[in-house]
Amino acid sequence: MSMPSTRLSVRSVLPLGIASALAALLLIVPLPGSLSVVGTRWLSSAGSAVPAVELISEAGLLLLAAATAAVMARAWWNHHERRVHIAASAVGVVLAYLLSEGGKLLFAQARPCAVWQIAGECPPPGDWSLPSNHATLAFGAAAVIAITLGRSWLTWSAIALASVVAVGRVSQGVHYVHDVALGAILGVAVPLLVVIGIEAIMRVAQARRAARRG
Repeated sequence: MSMPSTRLSVRSVLPLGIASALAALLLIVPLPGSLSVVGTRWLSSAGSAVPAVELISEAGLLLLAAATAAVMARAWWNHHERRVHIAASAVGVVLAYLLSEGGKLLFAQARPCAVWQIAGECPPPGDWSLPSNHATLAFGAAAVIAITLGRSWLTWSAIALASVVAVGRVSQGVHYVHDVALGAILGVAVPLLVVIGIEAIMRVAQARRAARRG
């Protein structure tokens, strides 16, 4: 199987851009009563009728983790020229997760299940809601897959599964819509920015080596 260029292409990351734009719309589109609150109440109400709804996001995240690990391992061993991008994108996901944890401490937003009467178990007080770690990791996995392989169909499949994880968390009543939207943006943006930054550093280093040889 042929691999894309070692540099990121617009085509390979376009699905991530579309997903991020849609997530951003969820944060900014106005709606009487707040789009996030209305959507959260509707999804959590629907989710209360689904047995073991909490397993949806957990299973989806495990599937994404397994798929991402498989993609990374195959590319790492078969395509050495992609190793820098693979490592950089993985570091980006770790940074996104740390930013997500920091955001929770910064915003200190209570979970919807702590505000409304929602069936199911609610995390204890102090376990904050904004942003969603699950969404950050799920969309971070989709970003790694896109950066590593650049296959649109595979990226879209990962984004779809990440969206299931996000919707599952809202349906469970442990997150607002804006929590998972912000988590999705973090999960996509941070790995991409890390890889773009590494590419820029590598280009500068190559230019300096070429200048010295000249």
